Amino acid sequence: MEIRKIRSGETSSIWQLFHDTVHRINQADYSEHELAVWAPDEYDEPRWVSRFIRTRPLVAMEGKRLLGFAELDDDGRIDLFYVHHARQGEGIGRALMQRLKAEAASRGLCRLYCEASINARRFFEAMGFMEVERRRRERRGQPVQVLLMEYRA
Repeated sequence: MEIRKIRSGETSSIWQLFHDTVHRINQADYSEHELAVWAPDEYDEPRWVSRFIRTRPLVAMEGKRLLGFAELDDDGRIDLFYVHHARQGEGIGRALMQRLKAEAASRGLCRLYCEASINARRFFEAMGFMEVERRRRERRGQPVQVLLMEYRA
């Protein structure tokens, strides 16, 4: 497995992984409506390309196959962190998190935080994050429950 920065032409496969993973692993914790506003079926290419130019996410690859991806903002916020729904539990997320933590340290960041889904809580706790609070976040005008998680180096 290789972990590297996103390359040109990979945006649509990242969006597809995001969409499919949200819809397949979160069904027990979120309603169909919440999933639809979180990860709509329509691919807005200009929006995603613009986002990834700004955030330059890390991608986990096995040959040409995308296994997962993660973003780290300048203030230590992890906004998107997803592993392919069929490949969870294989260490891909752990490897991505280790790279994010190393990148954060190289930037002088000692705090990482995210708004995790209910389903992702155990993973983030295993990575040393603590739940700070539960909140409802607006996604396309609809509230969705998330957990504010924080890691201190």
